[in-house]
Amino acid sequence: MRNILLEIEFDGNDYFGWQYQPKRKTVQGTIEAALQKILQEPVTLIGASRTDAGVSAQAQFANFITNSQLSVKTIQNGLNSLLPRDIYIRNACSVHLRFNARFDAKSKVYRYQIINGRSPLQQRFAWEVKYPLNINKMKQAAKLFVGSHDFRPFCAIKKEQEKAGQKEGIVDIKRVDIRSLEANRMITIEIEADRFLYKMVRRIVGCLVEVGRGKRTKNDIKLALAGKPHPPFLVAPAKGLTLLMVKY
Repeated sequence: MRNILLEIEFDGNDYFGWQYQPKRKTVQGTIEAALQKILQEPVTLIGASRTDAGVSAQAQFANFITNSQLSVKTIQNGLNSLLPRDIYIRNACSVHLRFNARFDAKSKVYRYQIINGRSPLQQRFAWEVKYPLNINKMKQAAKLFVGSHDFRPFCAIKKEQEKAGQKEGIVDIKRVDIRSLEANRMITIEIEADRFLYKMVRRIVGCLVEVGRGKRTKNDIKLALAGKPHPPFLVAPAKGLTLLMVKY
């Protein structure tokens, strides 16, 4: 019995997210189907991050247990020969039997891309925002998210907010870096944290864009993080979000 870890890159635009769903096209389901053809046994992948529909990954990690004696290189090459072109296995290796790609992760890094204008070439992986954005205001507001806070106000599903206790809502954000290129036309937002709540990154990005537009203020963020009444925050589109890396 062996535990195999995969490093996976994928374009998530045409998938209903990472996690397996019956009768729906998901990244996990697509890879598991290919693995079962190669290994001739049932396989369940454990993914580091359960990305939403439309979200992509530069480096998603997933492990699985197998009784097969095929080499990891044979498994990797076999997968890349069977998988569609929007999923690629960048690396494969054997790890300790107790290793768990999800629960052993120390932190995850997501990147969100914004085009301040239009770009037919880049719009598949970026949010096109037609309104002028004040980058300095966005950077100042981003500092408020760093640290350990209850991020339930930035969790998209109300039922999950109500069900989650105080402990479940606590997330430790290590950094929020905003960079701009091409005279502020291309904006990237990188967020690293120990974990993320459902659609949390997209709500943070939506909030920062509204701050950049002058529609929200830093005080709105302070109220939300303090658990006080606040205006609802915009949820940024999924297509601009990419899982950049997972740290172990």
